[in-house]
Amino acid sequence: MPYTIHAKPLQQLTRDIFAAAGAPADIAAVVAESLVTTNLFGHDSHGVLRVKQYVNMIRDDLIKPAERPRIRKRSGATAMVTNGYGFGQTGARFAAKLAIELGRKHGIAAVSLGQTTHIGRLGEYTQLIAAAGLIGIGFTSGSMFSGWVAPYGGREKVFSTNPMSFAVPCGGEGTLLLDFATAGMAHGKVLLARAKGESVPQGMMLDKNGRPSTDASIVDDGAVLLAMGAYKGSGLSMMMEIIPTLLAGKRPIVSPDFHYGNPTLLMALSLDAFDDETDFVQQVEALKRHVKSVKPAEGFDEVLLPGEPESRSYAQRVRAGIPLPDSVWADLQALAEELSVALPTLDAAT
Repeated sequence: MPYTIHAKPLQQLTRDIFAAAGAPADIAAVVAESLVTTNLFGHDSHGVLRVKQYVNMIRDDLIKPAERPRIRKRSGATAMVTNGYGFGQTGARFAAKLAIELGRKHGIAAVSLGQTTHIGRLGEYTQLIAAAGLIGIGFTSGSMFSGWVAPYGGREKVFSTNPMSFAVPCGGEGTLLLDFATAGMAHGKVLLARAKGESVPQGMMLDKNGRPSTDASIVDDGAVLLAMGAYKGSGLSMMMEIIPTLLAGKRPIVSPDFHYGNPTLLMALSLDAFDDETDFVQQVEALKRHVKSVKPAEGFDEVLLPGEPESRSYAQRVRAGIPLPDSVWADLQALAEELSVALPTLDAAT
């Protein structure tokens, strides 16, 4: 049965593990906050499930925990940021804040992030841009030759799950956020299903022989994920593979010489740079109300807006705690013991 753990002690434990693994205190805190907040939003595939993966990558020299992002090139409304293969969360936050700065100055901005490891949840960074009052757009890739997703009609891995995200300001300090993988199911969600001992839905995966499968346990045994929406999702995935990767720095577009990472492109659009007679936020709120007023179809209780399930999860988990699969909690305990990290007082329930 899963443990239910409140965010504060879980964040403390995650931070201390990363610090013991070699991350400076401020970087460890940023990554821990990002992962636990992602759990609060209900995206457990990109939460503390990743702690063991990140520590193993530090040990394999794939994550350089003390590296910090820096601007490699800056030209007008564009910039390139290099992260030195440090934690992706610190690089992506740096890039998002730079996009906000350039977007306010020029009306539009595009910032690429290269030499970066896993950035976590892409929507975190477009939401950061939208919270600053700009439109946030984000693309990220994860492979260039080595991935998990087959192109439409194929049975071999080529693409990563290559998410894209859009966030716009709305009433109060709120944002309307859309964040999704171009695969039918993100790789991390398959890993989460495996950790829970659950199957995946039909139509998401092929086994190593090219046959449809729902067995999450085979995800690392030659299985291949399928793109969402057949050829449309496959085409989107290919564009996500090209645009953020190549704008983040020169590399062969097809090469087995690949360093794991999440090349990312973040864009920011200033509302003030366009028609100042458009009440953007009010119009977004009006559209939200209109969508919510639609009568639900058979089998549905209501029409949900993008980001609404996440907001409800956040409210519930802040109050009741974050459920962790036994295997994830066992990994955290083992890492704490290996790294001589004291377990904080945890609110746990079965």
